[in-house]
Amino acid sequence: MTFEVETDPKTSDYAPVAYFEEVGSANEHALVVLAMNLDCLITIENGGYQLYANGAFTTAIHEEFRLYAEEQKFKPEPLHVPVFSSGLEIALVWVAAVFFCFISQQEDAGVTETYLNSSQGVVDGLELYRPFTALFLHGDFEHLLGNVVFGVIFFLLVSNSFGPLRGWVLVMLSGFLGNTLNAVIHYPDVFRSLGASTAVFGALGLLVGTGLDVAWRERSYRRGLQAFVPLLAGLMLFSIHGIGGPGTDVMAHLLGLFFGVALGFPASRYERVISAWGVRMREGLRRLIRGADPRASL
Repeated sequence: MTFEVETDPKTSDYAPVAYFEEVGSANEHALVVLAMNLDCLITIENGGYQLYANGAFTTAIHEEFRLYAEEQKFKPEPLHVPVFSSGLEIALVWVAAVFFCFISQQEDAGVTETYLNSSQGVVDGLELYRPFTALFLHGDFEHLLGNVVFGVIFFLLVSNSFGPLRGWVLVMLSGFLGNTLNAVIHYPDVFRSLGASTAVFGALGLLVGTGLDVAWRERSYRRGLQAFVPLLAGLMLFSIHGIGGPGTDVMAHLLGLFFGVALGFPASRYERVISAWGVRMREGLRRLIRGADPRASL
């Protein structure tokens, strides 16, 4: 007795074009074939997955596979953007500190003279504490309130991007460096300044810096423009609420912004590397627990 097997006319011209050990790879390459407007078929053979397609297009299909493989080599890695807690506790400590300093200024005028930023004090007297302590002093209550409100907002955003402790260190460092360079630039003229706005603009610069890092990783011009959104929003808020005008130390704001960007860009890249390393380590530990080779994830 003989049996006749009916041949499907749709698959009669099929020929094996590729063999894969994983179903994911087979499905990916099947999509490549379908993108060529060709039908294909996947079968399970010899413990793997055989991809069939019209044999007349085998050469063209292999060329598409080659181009697909080349494209995957330059595919950017998924971005691991770490998100940290807001650092509200540190923000409240900072608010308490600036209010304490303001009360001390009202009770003793010598506090302001001793701790404000001064070109002569920094350059001639090497009183390098002044650029830092000046960040906690304010000329009047309106000056204090404006810096506290906007400072808390932008400081919390920075803490969310860099972590509370690292974020606040970067904010204070950008303010300190901005005030120091500002005093040096104005020397030998008599120059004195005070206020947290240098650090506030440093926080804006840090947000711009981390945005530029994302744009650089994605090679995206649009992302680069989006990086300046925090800066524009901050400038709008400052202008709406009138923090500016006569007596405003524009140079200090610009220098704080500059050092914020200069610190934010490399700090964001460093944080990304540490975060990615941590992800790989956790994945390696999970595989080790399951009995797999951990070297595959490191």
